[in-house]
Amino acid sequence: MRLRSHPDFDSDPLPRSASLPGFALTPLTPAEVDEDFAAVTGAAHVLKNTFGPWPEGLTLTENLYDLAWHDREFAAARSFSWIVRDKAGLYIGCAYLFPEMGRRGAANGFVWLIDMADRVALLDQLQAELTDWFAATLPHPVAVTWHRPSV
Repeated sequence: MRLRSHPDFDSDPLPRSASLPGFALTPLTPAEVDEDFAAVTGAAHVLKNTFGPWPEGLTLTENLYDLAWHDREFAAARSFSWIVRDKAGLYIGCAYLFPEMGRRGAANGFVWLIDMADRVALLDQLQAELTDWFAATLPHPVAVTWHRPSV
């Protein structure tokens, strides 16, 4: 069964990878399960309450299923997820864009970064760079409501 794309992205899905001024976005797919699992479980205290109780109790197998879901959603242009890497290529977090189903021109954006000394400043920078990138990349305006860890 083929998933239907979100109407905002029917003909213009977002790129799987992108180079931003301070970061690189790379695909979040099952191939990155080990790297993703290490980052997610290592940042569990940062992620607490961002996505409900997740990633509490997350197993490698469950993470693989999550990444397969993200990959399928991206391929269907229903939602979009990327690994956020620093300019040296290190996995430092994730970015997500979830278009609102049943509504055009609106989406929820989520960003998180691993625990690091300058994490809050980097989150501000990442969110600003993603906002600019979406504005330049999307064929029509999409209002993004941003969400991120509160710690």
